[in-house]
Amino acid sequence: MKTKKLLVAALLAMAIGAPIASFVGDMNMPQPTTFTGARSPFLHAVPTTQTASLSGLASLERANEWLNSPPLTAAGLRGKVVLIDFWTYTCINWLRQLPYVRAWAEKYKDQGLVVIGVHAPEFPFERNIDNVRHALKDMRLTYPIAVDNDFASIGS
Repeated sequence: MKTKKLLVAALLAMAIGAPIASFVGDMNMPQPTTFTGARSPFLHAVPTTQTASLSGLASLERANEWLNSPPLTAAGLRGKVVLIDFWTYTCINWLRQLPYVRAWAEKYKDQGLVVIGVHAPEFPFERNIDNVRHALKDMRLTYPIAVDNDFASIGS
């Protein structure tokens, strides 16, 4: 049992740590000494003078559609732990991690974990909302899904 908990902790650390590390960059490299504005992958296209009034989830407000819930807002998520899972239903890497994320969403929802799926299509047929709805049903996804056909949440 202890090994299983350690494995889950390691997987969770990798799932959370790897994206964070890619945004932070190599800390051994010289870093700018002057502040150049907000550094957020969700706000990269917003001029820095406007970022003070926007939440880190502002880009999810530009989702094409929400499935399994009404649109979620930063104010509504305040005080909760939020896991945002970027995916597309034909991606083998996402399919491999799906059982874990689905289990975390169910197991920890009463303790404040909110899982939000962001469907960002790789292929043209994945942009079809009916195909996404069918995938949600087949894969038993019940947590909120933001459909992001325009890649507003991940930038260019």
